[in-house]
Amino acid sequence: MRILITDSFCSANRGDAAILDGMIEGVRARGASVEVVSHFPEVARHFHDVDVVDDHDVRAVANAVSRADLVVSCGGSFLHDLYAQNLNARLATMHLARRMDKPYAIFGQSIGPLTLPLSRQAVREVLDGAAWISVRDEASAKVVRDVGVGAPVHIGVDAAIGGRVRTAARGAGPVLGVTVRGWHFPGQRDPAACQDRYEEEVARAADRWARTTGGTVRFFSNCTSYGGYRQDDRVAARRVAARMNADAEVIEAVDLDFATLRGECGACDLFLGTRMHSLVFATTAGVPAVGVAYEQKTFEWMRQVGLGGRAVAVERCEGLDGMLMATWEERVRLRPQVEAAADVLRRRASDDLDRLVRVAAGERPARHGATARRDEAGWNGETWRFDVAHRRLRQVADIVYGEGGERVLDLGCSTGKLGRMLGPAYDYTGVDMAKSVATEQPRFRIRTGSLDDFRARGTYDTVVASGSLEYVEDLEGVLENVRASLRPGGLAVLTLFNLAHISRALGATHRHPTWKLQARPDDFLLALHEAGLSPQRVQPTTAGYGPAPAVHDERPTDFELDGPHQLSSERLVRLAHHWIVVCRAGEPQRGPKALAAAFAEGDHAGALRIGVELCKAYPWAARAWSDLAVAWSAVGRDDRAADAVRRAYLLDPCREDVRENLVAMGLDVQVDDLEVAVMADPTDRLAREALVRELVARGRLHSAVHVQAVAVAEARAAG
Repeated sequence: MRILITDSFCSANRGDAAILDGMIEGVRARGASVEVVSHFPEVARHFHDVDVVDDHDVRAVANAVSRADLVVSCGGSFLHDLYAQNLNARLATMHLARRMDKPYAIFGQSIGPLTLPLSRQAVREVLDGAAWISVRDEASAKVVRDVGVGAPVHIGVDAAIGGRVRTAARGAGPVLGVTVRGWHFPGQRDPAACQDRYEEEVARAADRWARTTGGTVRFFSNCTSYGGYRQDDRVAARRVAARMNADAEVIEAVDLDFATLRGECGACDLFLGTRMHSLVFATTAGVPAVGVAYEQKTFEWMRQVGLGGRAVAVERCEGLDGMLMATWEERVRLRPQVEAAADVLRRRASDDLDRLVRVAAGERPARHGATARRDEAGWNGETWRFDVAHRRLRQVADIVYGEGGERVLDLGCSTGKLGRMLGPAYDYTGVDMAKSVATEQPRFRIRTGSLDDFRARGTYDTVVASGSLEYVEDLEGVLENVRASLRPGGLAVLTLFNLAHISRALGATHRHPTWKLQARPDDFLLALHEAGLSPQRVQPTTAGYGPAPAVHDERPTDFELDGPHQLSSERLVRLAHHWIVVCRAGEPQRGPKALAAAFAEGDHAGALRIGVELCKAYPWAARAWSDLAVAWSAVGRDDRAADAVRRAYLLDPCREDVRENLVAMGLDVQVDDLEVAVMADPTDRLAREALVRELVARGRLHSAVHVQAVAVAEARAAG
């Protein structure tokens, strides 16, 4: 079994070196061989006995991926907005593994924050294909779920807990170990002033401890410039030591290995760490510690080792000296507590490595599915079934990312999953019937209400209705309200269950018992046209001949489509199980209601003009051609009426109004014996199969792979 560990940037960062070492030693102990992709290959070879590939060498990386049974993105914290410009580079090897059909996993990472839409989209697209994701804190697990990743997510442990250690001797007096770093203080107006205040607080705390105890203060550096690495903690350590009144030691060795550093940190009596992995090194040896957190991961680690509440944010570290002295006073009580927590974490880390090797051997943990709350009845209980980023919702989110504005209204939002996928860059408002999901938070709110009754006027950039219009009483009224809710030119993303799909058109339609929708695709788009929601394009969620998949299915049925332009509109009507219609808010246009009004007023010529306009705009719409046939008949052009109604029949032979118009006009369209047989008994599988083949042969359904489609439909029916 061969495992390729990628995304190891540089082992001159001793925390990253310990993570990599923990993974290497762990999988080797379980019988796997290891290869590593590193940005600094010579540094990796210096610190680790392992085969290393330079991540600059694309061909070598591709060959390494091809050799691997599993590609693992190693632990650390690099999938977040601080590295947004380099995010695609960080995801590149996982992209490559996916294209080469190699399983890949994420192990022991902190992920997020991801507030930039493109960052969220990029991370979701890659992580969604992972065989397994192990994160080292609950905050990261929430980020992964909220961006819409369906891959299995496990809250694990930092892999550095299992790395090698070289035991160091304790000195005669007490020792305070300290790590500091240069930080860029994102979002702060004066980062240099923030760095200065932080260094002053660390110096004050270390001085007070030294003055009180008479002990030694020793500065360690997790990162040095060894091998050309860009960060060097010794620079900040020298500045802090110079601020102190008491003497302090700065460990200056540029190539100090991580195992020795770990042993030195574990030999201290108390630790004050800014570098998270220096805290890992100290606390796993039982040393009580205080942390200075520049990212969420530090707070989580301190909580895991039983030292929750003993960390301050790097931006607000006033009072650090008091926290350090209080921890010193409690050190005797805290030490066994920290040691016991570390033992638990080691066992969890061992379990995580066992799982990783099983994934390499072919195990595939279950993906996220529906999360129904079985203790709730009725609509509230059902709402929670959709707190998952199913395929259609992921497509909707991608459209909003690419084309929508900041203010989003989500009609029939369930638990607001779409809002959590979009993230705080969007100001999200949801509307749902379930009272249990109502909430009011900054830039995220869910209001209780019916889609038939909601009212909002001209304030939103984007309105979404995903899987919800099927439940409304008054579709036309709701669409008018959607238009009124949008600013001019605003985006509407609306979905439709396709009642004209071939698997439903012949009687095999299954609907939710509370559905109200009767509209077929052409009715729906003509209603949008009339409401002032100009359809820009239609794209399918899944396509094929057989029944539609469950909404939570991770893969499409029968055939995936490369894009919305692969199918003509005529074929979309028959082959797209579910539609996503992308619209822009404009002015209301003349449609079927206007045509009917013209007839009512006796303006047959006006009705004819409207009918011609609609057929030019929507040439695949059976409803438009059927109405045009009536208009031609009203002005005495029976020949054109006959052509129009026959065209309507060919587009959708199961529309009742088309058949009624045929009868009313005294026209006859041949229905062959196969269609009669299938309509008489829609459950007759052999008749349905023969009909599909016949329709393909006659050009009514064109597909080069219709035989495979029939086989899939047959398998589904048998299942």
